[in-house]
Amino acid sequence: MLLSEAIEALLTATIADGRSARTVEGYRSYLGYLLDFLGDRAVEEVSAHDLRAYAAYLRSRTERYTGHPQRVREEGALSPYTVAAYLRPVRRLFRWLEQEGLIDDNPAGKLKLSQPGRREPKAVSMEDFQKLLAATEGDDPTHRRDRALLLFLADTGCRVGGVAGLQVADVDLERGLARVTEKGDKTRLVPFSQFTRDALLAWLEVRPSEGPWLFVNLGSRGQERLTADAIGEVLRRLKRRAGVKGPVNPHAFRHAFAREYLRAGGDLSTLADILGHSSVEVTWRFYSVYRVDELKAFHERYSPIARMQGEEDDS
Repeated sequence: MLLSEAIEALLTATIADGRSARTVEGYRSYLGYLLDFLGDRAVEEVSAHDLRAYAAYLRSRTERYTGHPQRVREEGALSPYTVAAYLRPVRRLFRWLEQEGLIDDNPAGKLKLSQPGRREPKAVSMEDFQKLLAATEGDDPTHRRDRALLLFLADTGCRVGGVAGLQVADVDLERGLARVTEKGDKTRLVPFSQFTRDALLAWLEVRPSEGPWLFVNLGSRGQERLTADAIGEVLRRLKRRAGVKGPVNPHAFRHAFAREYLRAGGDLSTLADILGHSSVEVTWRFYSVYRVDELKAFHERYSPIARMQGEEDDS
């Protein structure tokens, strides 16, 4: 089996397993770079040395792409996070080939994935969020839709695919719950606040579509849903209008939700349920960095030395 055929077979299996379209396209994109590097050879001929050479090439690159949606070349090495993103699908491909009995030995088994140190995720700041929200002030359909979209993203921490796939029937305004489907076919109930409910009601009053989708395009394409890319474009437009410089993308709202939830005293276990993580360990890996502020506050309150200092100040 040629490498190109193996990649297509993995993509087919990934679709059959119910994984999201974004996961499938991610595999296709990243494995395409491997195909360019190695050439379309038989998978049985790919060695551990070949894959190490590919990893070394990634780590030694002096150019990268930046910007979205336009990809522009710029000088600079790939970050450890980007290198890991390139290599994870490679390990997945050869592990799958071994499991399917298509190769005898897995050459990616010894491929080392460096574990970058945890960093604070890039979240929308509350100051920037207030500016974005102010940019949606108005009573026309576009302002109402954008305001409801902003509040839903910030209030639920949902992935953009789940928001794009919301139908009107999925939203229970009376109970403040939305049935969200993400990452293929994983469905869960997500709560939202009264503030968001009011914004959704205002949007539904002027929503010009008889179709099922909650967030739709306006104008001549009013029957079409807002795709994940279209939601990103809405946020970029609001960012320009509000004069915001910090990160404003759908996932930045997810990070902001997690940050504010933990800083307000929420626990990782319930946060994992709200975000739809498979386990609390996933939540800890990505978001426990936000607990530093909370731990500092508890330390200042309960540390025996801090308490001793407080008693001296009171005397």
